[in-house]
Amino acid sequence: MIRRARFRGSWYPYEKNEIEKITGKSDSFGQMRMAVLPHAGLIFSGCLIRQFFSSIRKDIEKVIIISPSHYYRVPANRIIVSDFNEAETPFGAVKVEKPAIQNSITNNDIIAAEHGLEMFLPFIGSRALSVSFCVINSLSKAEDAKKLADLFKPLINQTTALIASSDFTHYGKRFGYEPYKTDALAKTIESDRNCAMLLASGKGSEAYERYIHSTICGIAAASIVSETAYSLRLSGSLGDSSTSYDLTGDDEDFVSYQSVLWR
Repeated sequence: MIRRARFRGSWYPYEKNEIEKITGKSDSFGQMRMAVLPHAGLIFSGCLIRQFFSSIRKDIEKVIIISPSHYYRVPANRIIVSDFNEAETPFGAVKVEKPAIQNSITNNDIIAAEHGLEMFLPFIGSRALSVSFCVINSLSKAEDAKKLADLFKPLINQTTALIASSDFTHYGKRFGYEPYKTDALAKTIESDRNCAMLLASGKGSEAYERYIHSTICGIAAASIVSETAYSLRLSGSLGDSSTSYDLTGDDEDFVSYQSVLWR
């Protein structure tokens, strides 16, 4: 059963030769193993995603993605997986492996709908990697980031990369979030950087507690990956950042993007 590329031709180019300009070459040189990466249309997020995939370990064979759910309501602490065994990409189908996660729920509709998973598939397809899909929306309490990280830790080895799919702050009337009266763009970037620094330091539970009321859509996924990386003693750092303002010039309604990388 194949997961179809629902957003191909709209959120990213349909043709292989066009998407290659975004994904870059299939080879990689680096030591990266985990990341928090954005999932907006690739015109916004492609450069940040490419930074990670161009720097992953050369022996990486599989990528596990943890995304929030944008289209379905998912109970707190519940991890959604699927029965797909292939996923469509501009470079052909890639193998999908169902992760063995205790108490997870299989729901193909949620996985099929989610752009927070699909934005990484062109990069995975260009490198002929396999992939595992997971969706989690929220935590019952901040400390649960560590408990859920314990479920992912056994799935990680030297040939597996782990990604938390998350845009950072969605700011403006359009998103119902306007905490700043002045200098909203600069203050949002600073706030997101502070959150990213907590995540990079392995303080995923603290990041969740402090930023759960923000509009960082994948804060649960990011906190779990942060705690997983910390438990595996990986070294975290801030990657590149950007905002939708950089392309649109709209500083009243904008989205902030920040990557966090672990090696």
